[in-house]
Amino acid sequence: KKCPFIKEVLKHEINVLSEETQKKNQNPKKMTIEQALKNRVINTEWLAYWLATEHKWFISLGANPDNFRIRQHIKEELAHYSSDCWDLEYNFPFGWKELEGIADRSDFDLQQHIKHSKKDLSIFDQDTNKKIVPHVSAEPSLGVGRAFLVFMFDAYNDDKQRGNIVLKLDPKLSPVKAGIFPLMGKPELENLAKEIHESIKKYFNISYDRSGSIGRRYARADEIGTPFCITVDFDSLKDKTVTIRDRNTTKQTRVKIAELKDILRKLIDKEIEFKDLK
Repeated sequence: KKCPFIKEVLKHEINVLSEETQKKNQNPKKMTIEQALKNRVINTEWLAYWLATEHKWFISLGANPDNFRIRQHIKEELAHYSSDCWDLEYNFPFGWKELEGIADRSDFDLQQHIKHSKKDLSIFDQDTNKKIVPHVSAEPSLGVGRAFLVFMFDAYNDDKQRGNIVLKLDPKLSPVKAGIFPLMGKPELENLAKEIHESIKKYFNISYDRSGSIGRRYARADEIGTPFCITVDFDSLKDKTVTIRDRNTTKQTRVKIAELKDILRKLIDKEIEFKDLK
């Protein structure tokens, strides 16, 4: 059950709650995938690979790595088809709950077919020169609903200093990527803001908001998770630049309108960080 991709995840760290650890009533232990395999905590490379890959996926989209652990099923709770099974779990406000199960089904499925169909479903393995029954070494099973809750719980922030909710979703997950705001309800500012909106909306889902103070508009954008806000002011009419604001830090800087689309793309794709903007 060798995995050709295992080197990609060997250095990845994760909180591990093995069967032995549970029976001793001990806390999870943080270790690398390499350590878990070397110490036979995780028995197969395919299970290790998928556990690490799924954990990395959540982290890559902004989830807090400390809110996760992997837990091995103890013998008494193993499904009848499984030789080993691990759950990726998340520490919800209501306790640790399963996000995803990853089971080693071994050759159970095909053996059942062989038994009841009386057919030979084995294959010839050229590496060993033997006939074998193929195994399902890892069966990941993840629900969209639980994943959605993870991202919402980790993103939700009641910011007392700002006085409003800030939904710190990863830009890739934010339904609205940017908001375009004219500073005031002046026709010349609104016209330019609408031009910018029209030129960019074909590439990203962006909003246009002219209602209320600029602070109130920032707050509304924060509450729905919009990562970047672009303000058109009177300087924009002169030098063709706009102010771009970062949701998480509230920091602002000016950028050229002509470069705005590429800047937004690079920020969303994490090719650059906001602090890198000059």
